[in-house]
Amino acid sequence: MSDTFKKIRRRFWLILNILVVFWVLLGVLCLRVPPHEFWPAGFVALSLPGALVLNVLFLLYWLIKRSWLLVLPLLVIILGWGYYSRLMAFNFSDEQPEGAKTLQVLSYNVHVFNAYTDTDGSAREASSEMIDWVATHPADVYCLQEFYSNRGSNTYNTISRIGNRYDKYRYFSVSYVDRNKADIGTAIFSRYPILNKGIIRFGESNVNRAIWADLNVKGDTVRIYSTHLQSMSIKSQDIENTYSAIGNEESFKKEGRNLARRLKKGFIARSHQVEKLLEHINESPHPVIVCGDFNDMPSSYTYNQLARNLQNAFVEAGTGVGATYNGPLPFLRIDNQFYSEGLRAYSFQTHYEMGLSDHFPISAKYVLEEE
Repeated sequence: MSDTFKKIRRRFWLILNILVVFWVLLGVLCLRVPPHEFWPAGFVALSLPGALVLNVLFLLYWLIKRSWLLVLPLLVIILGWGYYSRLMAFNFSDEQPEGAKTLQVLSYNVHVFNAYTDTDGSAREASSEMIDWVATHPADVYCLQEFYSNRGSNTYNTISRIGNRYDKYRYFSVSYVDRNKADIGTAIFSRYPILNKGIIRFGESNVNRAIWADLNVKGDTVRIYSTHLQSMSIKSQDIENTYSAIGNEESFKKEGRNLARRLKKGFIARSHQVEKLLEHINESPHPVIVCGDFNDMPSSYTYNQLARNLQNAFVEAGTGVGATYNGPLPFLRIDNQFYSEGLRAYSFQTHYEMGLSDHFPISAKYVLEEE
């Protein structure tokens, strides 16, 4: 009887393991399906990290049981290592190559430097701290999203505080002007001269866009993109409402449908936007670094399209999980730096010391490789 029970239990766990393997395969397949053609693929791809984690747990289970069935999850890990490495990086050397041309790039969604929360001036000191942190960062290039500049304010005159005061070249593409006559948009600041520049507009959206600038880096030209794709449109309050609705079936369904609609809208919009961005990138005559707030995780069509064409600085030179979202959902890496041939990332850092925005800044160091 005992042997029969063991066989049934073993078969049960084997079936579950096989189902997880199919889940992984389906998730990987859905990474290649444009959500604007089949939007459910976006949700399946989003679930891929869960399948990958369960596969590791099955490996540990079969290892403890000393069963040859550990071969099944082990093969998934080996064959799918590229997808695991998107979630967690293991690079521990950031030594600068001697005699090579290097370039350090900072990317940061600055959340309008929290200007809209500063209704009574109480947040001004924190905003000023954030602006000074950016202005004095040792990076050669800053790619800033949700950039905010108000010439009529001593605190929020960021073009002057970051660009003029520290003698940086800049390109600021204004998305719109608010009621305080402040400019909001996407910016690139550089210690190297800007040779050429332009905007990539994503359809009717005026907020989401990418800007690019060709920089003369010690005689070589590198094209830098600062990108802001369609937002998830999910606020902290939405997540808290969903959590609080657990136990109330009707309320939970309502909040769940609300989140699903917003996610669906974002999946579709970003799939269009990333394809337009890649068209421009593929036509670049120079090596490129693509920075920004992509509002999508590594298990997404957006990320997958970029990763198929470019290297990711976190994967190649980072360590740990590298979460960049500073909000109630942990472990989300939605800010990235991708780069092309002709460059090599040798150092990557997520700056958790600067937690004043809803995003953490990220910086990477690159070697300009000789042709």
